[in-house]
Parts: sequence; C-alpha cells; structure tokens
Amino acid sequence: MVFSDTTNKTGMIQTFEFWTRMKDGDVTGTLLSQVTTRINSAFERIMPLLLSYSDNIRWDDSNHTDAPSGTFNIVANQNDYKFAEDDNNLDILNITHVGRKTVSGDTVFTGLTRIKADDPRVPTILNPDTSVTGIPSGFLELGGRIYFDILPNYSLTNGAEIIFGREQEYFSATGDDTKEAGIPKPFHELLVLYAALDWNMVNRTADGNLISLLQQRIKKIEEDLKNFIDLRNPTDVKMCMAGVNHR
Repeated sequence: MVFSDTTNKTGMIQTFEFWTRMKDGDVTGTLLSQVTTRINSAFERIMPLLLSYSDNIRWDDSNHTDAPSGTFNIVANQNDYKFAEDDNNLDILNITHVGRKTVSGDTVFTGLTRIKADDPRVPTILNPDTSVTGIPSGFLELGGRIYFDILPNYSLTNGAEIIFGREQEYFSATGDDTKEAGIPKPFHELLVLYAALDWNMVNRTADGNLISLLQQRIKKIEEDLKNFIDLRNPTDVKMCMAGVNHR
C-alpha cells in the first residue's frame, strides 16, 4: 500500500479517509501533516511486535538498503562500547548478536554468549579488574552499550561485529507518495487503522460503532502479524519439566 494514490484510491491517505468517514481529497494541507504524523506514530506502536520476540533478528525495514550489522574496533583494555546509530544515522534499538576476531587474519567472527542483566558476574563486568585481561567470550548489553565479559588483551581494527534492530523509515507529507511501509504488505493497513482510531476517538467520540469496529479489526490484524512473524522467522522452542510435589 503506497502512501497516497489519488488515482486508484488505494493509498494510506485514501484508506484513512475511508475509515474516518471523510470525503475523497479531504486530507490535504495541515491535516495531511497531522495524519502523516499519526501514521508514523502508528509504526512506532508496532515496533515492539517486530523487535521484542527474542534475541534473534525478526524484522528490518525493507526500505533499508544495507544489512542491520556493523563492525567496530576492539581496543586493548577496554570492555565497553557504545552504539547509538548505524552508518545511515538510524537509531539502533537493540543488539541481538556480537562476534569478535582475535587476529587480523580471521575470516569469520566468533559469536559471543549473551550475558543477562541478572547474571552474578554483571558487577564485575561493569567494574572490571584491570589486571585481568584475555579474549572475550561473552557480552552484556545495557543502556545502548555492550560490555565484554573480560578486558581484551589486544587491539584489532574492525575486530568485532554487531547485529542489531533499528528504526524504520518514516513517511513525509511532502515526500514520495509511492513509498510503502517496510513491513509485509498484508499488514500495511494496520498503520492506517491505528491512525484512524486515534482520529475518531478525538473527533468522533459519539461514533462508538466505528470505534469498536476499528478496535476489533486492529486486534485481528495484530494477531495475524504475530503469527506471521513466528512462522516466517521460527526459533527453537525449549521445553522443561515442571516440578512435581511428592506426598
């Protein structure tokens, strides 16, 4: 679904007009800017669905032209490294994997084990013993930074790699009308439905039937999106035995 299609009436703006009982062409000028803001806000509302399932990459905006990965230099005796943006100035929202090399001749990165925030080693990782160095084997992600589990005893240019989730590309009221949301096409309407629900709840408070219909439709598409992500990017399910009380 493109942002606006005044010919076929199938764009996001035209769909918004339909779900808000507006006339064709009503969304222009200042109102177009406001609706664009609501659609961008709607994208932010579904980002948790796209990013928070696990520590695996589940989604990246299809409008991006490069992979959600990057390298950084390992600095001897430094175990903390901050990441705010990728090389496209897009915000990095979460880091899913970290790998490292040990010598410049390595052709692949060795993956590091993620250390959870409740791990008993965290205080030592955050305040490392400077007399203890070695080759990192794990990493802690905290506050936009990663911390190696041990101070590296070597420096290496582009010696480490991160894979990450990042922000989406936003729509602009004065931008390309043919631009599409960077999510699978069956779920483009969800962005419009969020925006239409917001507008109706503010401007059509007496139209309870329409508001209820939008809420039900949103709930159904959200469930479909969750199922789609699980099927498209499956992960291993770990099972454990429940405890049994013996009498």
